[in-house]
Amino acid sequence: MAAKRKTHRASEVSKRAILEAVVSLAVEAGYEGTTMADVARVSGLPIGSVYWHFQNKEQLFVELLDYCWEVWKQAHESVGGMRELLRRSITESAAASASLAEPAAAFWSIGLVFAFERRLEDNLARQRYLAIREEMFQFVTARLRTSYREVPEDVATELAHDMAVMGRALTDGFRVAAAAGDDTDFARYAELAADALESLVATRLKEYARA
Repeated sequence: MAAKRKTHRASEVSKRAILEAVVSLAVEAGYEGTTMADVARVSGLPIGSVYWHFQNKEQLFVELLDYCWEVWKQAHESVGGMRELLRRSITESAAASASLAEPAAAFWSIGLVFAFERRLEDNLARQRYLAIREEMFQFVTARLRTSYREVPEDVATELAHDMAVMGRALTDGFRVAAAAGDDTDFARYAELAADALESLVATRLKEYARA
């Protein structure tokens, strides 16, 4: 029994090592440009070991997205309001270019490939990305909902939804800017975005109060 547990732990360590090693490769080469041979080379493991853990590239990217998503959730578990969420999300878009080995940031780069590649519609990795994207939206909406405790439930729910939509659109846009190499001060624009959305929230709350 102890031997089996040891073997299982060793297998999980190898699998995680592959996922950690392939993050930067996936960001740089994308789905189409990443091969299982590249994964073996980057991870330093025999290609047979890579195929033992992952049946094919689709499965590898499904689990890579799951891995990045778990890292992202852990990094954002204690995040409170919209300003902090925007600060982390937008500056992480820049970090995805500067530090390709950071899974919480790399999720955006890897995922946007699947968002744009509609010809991969039946690809399991694309489907998983879209599912995670919806999970992330619900995660952010729930965090924002707690910021509007002094208003009715329906008002708070609508505000949280609208701010999550705007925040996601801003994050996606800045991620594209980072990938394009735009000369952008992401920290500054994260603060400006937060200023704009907080002003919008204040205006909406005044409108609800007068209604």
